[in-house]
Amino acid sequence: MISKKILQVFLIPSVVLISFASAYAGLPKVVVLGTGGTIQSKGDTRMTRYDYRAGRFDISEIIDLIPQVKKIAELEAEQFTNIGSPSMTPDIWKSLAERINETALRSDVSGFVLTHGTNTLEETAYFLHLTVQTDKPVVIVGAQRPSTSISADGPMNFYNAVQVAASPEARDKGVLICMNQQINSAREGTKTSAYKVEAFQSRDLGLLGVVDPDGVHFLRAPVRRHTYLSEFDVSDISSFPRIDVVPSFADAAGDLITFLASAGAEGIVLAGHGAGGASPAQGEAFKTATSNGVIAIACSRTGSGRVIESSRMLEYGLIAGDNLLPHKARILLMLAIASGKSERSELIRIFDQY
Repeated sequence: MISKKILQVFLIPSVVLISFASAYAGLPKVVVLGTGGTIQSKGDTRMTRYDYRAGRFDISEIIDLIPQVKKIAELEAEQFTNIGSPSMTPDIWKSLAERINETALRSDVSGFVLTHGTNTLEETAYFLHLTVQTDKPVVIVGAQRPSTSISADGPMNFYNAVQVAASPEARDKGVLICMNQQINSAREGTKTSAYKVEAFQSRDLGLLGVVDPDGVHFLRAPVRRHTYLSEFDVSDISSFPRIDVVPSFADAAGDLITFLASAGAEGIVLAGHGAGGASPAQGEAFKTATSNGVIAIACSRTGSGRVIESSRMLEYGLIAGDNLLPHKARILLMLAIASGKSERSELIRIFDQY
């Protein structure tokens, strides 16, 4: 006979852990960490699809909306935080990585799902991609429509994310972004639409896989270093340096770069035009900043394609950011400096390997 669902609530300081014991024995256990965002939001009406408050539902309420998910995995849920994704900080990222690293040591845990707002989802995903020390799947999921909206995409996105986290095929592929039946790598996946449900793409490199009605199917795997192969250990990091991102455009002034350097930025990422280009004024400002110890990385504002070292970059003191998007290069540089790796040769190696 199928047993009734058992709901156990465990209280620990500042956190409520909720364990959903599945009605079906022998299912993989997936730990769900709720952080908020649109997927946990409520609108004023069923037609409210913008101008709503994120993080209004508790993660247990989201799970209760999708009872079918308990047939594919045993869920252990925790409302880790409940905020809109613009409120994410490196300190919260560090705490998430530490919680996952600690929990991943448990032999009964098969994988993880994190709910998240979509605006900075890819940044949290890439930070975890570089700092989580396990080959178990870590899947980040969000939504483009509030849970109270007509045709809300959150429930199916969550169901699919649990499928991926429970799949043995998802191991050893780093942190994954799962939305709209598509699986993207945390390194390349980026938000490309403000409102459409097909919000995340990987542009040049494409999807890692899909979640179709017949299950999870992977088409390729990441080749850059990530997760348990990463050299970055957040337990050794006590604070993070200030790293800023500066865009380039026609006739861009260099005084913003000069100001950021004087304000304490240890690194500046250029969102350059074309293949990582800067205006002449920005180039001169970078010359001065880098000669005074500021680390500068050149990326492209185009959203695709590689940035490679050029004579002009060397003149300005810039390091090529390869095909990383500027906001992701910021995270890699932040972790490198925080880990004591700030020599130019070391940073060139890091941007080649991650």
